[in-house]
Amino acid sequence: MSNELAPDGPELQPDLMGDFGTEEAASEEAAHLLPAIRELPQDKEFTPAAFFHMRLGNGAPSDPPKTLGELLGASLFQSLADVHLFGRATDSDPWVEVEAISPEPVQLIVAQELFPASGQPMTEDDLSMFEMVAGRIAKTLKRDKQPMTEDAAGAAGRSAKLATLKGKFADRYALVVAGSFDAAKVIDCCLCLGMKRRGDTFGWFGSVSDEPTFVVRGEPTALAAAAKGPVSKVVFEFAPVMVAQPAKTLERMFTACNYFVRKLGGKIVRPDGSTPPETVARGEDPALASAVKKVTDQGLRTGNVVSRRLA
Repeated sequence: MSNELAPDGPELQPDLMGDFGTEEAASEEAAHLLPAIRELPQDKEFTPAAFFHMRLGNGAPSDPPKTLGELLGASLFQSLADVHLFGRATDSDPWVEVEAISPEPVQLIVAQELFPASGQPMTEDDLSMFEMVAGRIAKTLKRDKQPMTEDAAGAAGRSAKLATLKGKFADRYALVVAGSFDAAKVIDCCLCLGMKRRGDTFGWFGSVSDEPTFVVRGEPTALAAAAKGPVSKVVFEFAPVMVAQPAKTLERMFTACNYFVRKLGGKIVRPDGSTPPETVARGEDPALASAVKKVTDQGLRTGNVVSRRLA
C-alpha cells in the first residue's frame, strides 16, 4: 500500500498550541509528508437537522459588495455564538456558511444550533428568542423574513431528540504499528512529523480546529517527555464524528503509520491484530464507513458543530 499523498493545502502545523507546545527536538523534518487537510466548501454546508432556521428574502448586494461584518456590525457578529449564517448566489448552489469577512450573498439563511454547548436541549422559549435575533438581522440587511416551515415548539422537539443521541457517536477509528520499539524513538517519529505533545500522547493538528485531527499513544510505555522503555504498540486514532473529512484523515494517519514502519520497523494492523484492507491508503475502510453512517443516518454531518457535541 502506498503512502504517497500529493500536498493539497498549506501547512497549518502551529509552532505552539497552548499547553501543547514542546521544546523537544526532532532528528529530521518530515512534516511535509502530512500536508494540512484543506477545508472544502462542503465542510461548511447547511445541515438542516442540526439547526432551527429562518430564510430571509433575496438581496441585491452593492457593487462592490460590502462584507456582512460591515453591514451587520462587529458587535452583532461577535454576539452570534450559537447562530450561523448561510448564503448562496442562486437556487442551484449549496448553502454554505458565511462569516463577517464574507461578501453579502444574494440568498441568506439565519440558523440556530439545536444542541448548544451547554449540553441541554433548547426550550421553546430559547427558540422564540432566536426568531427575534433573526428578525434583527433581517431588518439590518433590509430583507423580508420568509415564513418559517417550523415553529419553535417543533424545533424544541427536534432539539430534545438530538439530546438523546449524546454519546451515540463516540466511535474511534484506530490503526496500530505493532513491533518492538523504544519509547524515545517513537517520540522522535512523532516530532519529525510535526506532531505536538499532549501530555503523554501526541496530536497531529492538520485541519481547521483547535483539537488534534488524530492522536498517537504508546503501549505499554506512555509517550511522556523523556520517556524510555519498550513500546509494542503505537496506536493512531481519531473520532470520525469530530472531523469534516474522515477519509482524508485516514489517508494522513495511514501515511504517518508508514513513516513509523520505515523508521522503526514493525507492521500496520488493526487494534485486534488483523490486517487492514488495502483501501485504507485512499481513506476507505468499512469500519470507518460504518462510524460515519451512524452520523449521516441522523441527517447530520461529521465535523459539524452539533455533531461534535453529540460525541
